[in-house]
Amino acid sequence: LRFAMNHPGRVLGVLAINTEGVGTAGYKEIIMGKIKEMRKGSSEELNSKNVAKFAEAYVKRSEMLTSMNKKIKFDVLMMTGANSKCVADTETMHKEITPGLCSMIKVEEVSDPLTEAKEKVAEALILFCQGQGLMPTINRRMSRQESINSQSSDGKGRKLSMTDYDTPNIRRLSLTTRDDEA
Repeated sequence: LRFAMNHPGRVLGVLAINTEGVGTAGYKEIIMGKIKEMRKGSSEELNSKNVAKFAEAYVKRSEMLTSMNKKIKFDVLMMTGANSKCVADTETMHKEITPGLCSMIKVEEVSDPLTEAKEKVAEALILFCQGQGLMPTINRRMSRQESINSQSSDGKGRKLSMTDYDTPNIRRLSLTTRDDEA
């Protein structure tokens, strides 16, 4: 998000997942938390030189929350898990961005959407890109529930999609019924 704010001509949109860092926690607590999380995930020893560089970069970064409204001129999609610790930060950032440029999705019963709800993130990304005018021909996978709902009331076929309605069909537009034609 910071890169996009500093170089808006180089991005078409931003998908931010579990954004954090605008809360009241100090940088030391955040860095220590990240280091602890990294240690839990691997048995490798962390390079103290790299950790020091990370801490220095984190301290030097400027506060961006107040400048979001002025600098963001592109579409932003924010996703967070409803059980995530980042929900409050994501909501705060969402409120600061100009209405109409930012959308927020809270994935229910998930703390990390990228690992726990991959399909929902993928579908949101595809729809976001299609909204930007990218990937117009990619078809989304329909879930089982959507395919059941798309069947007609007699259960024999499916309802027409918006693409099907856009395709000219003389019989569908005809004022006579099929029985009248026979």
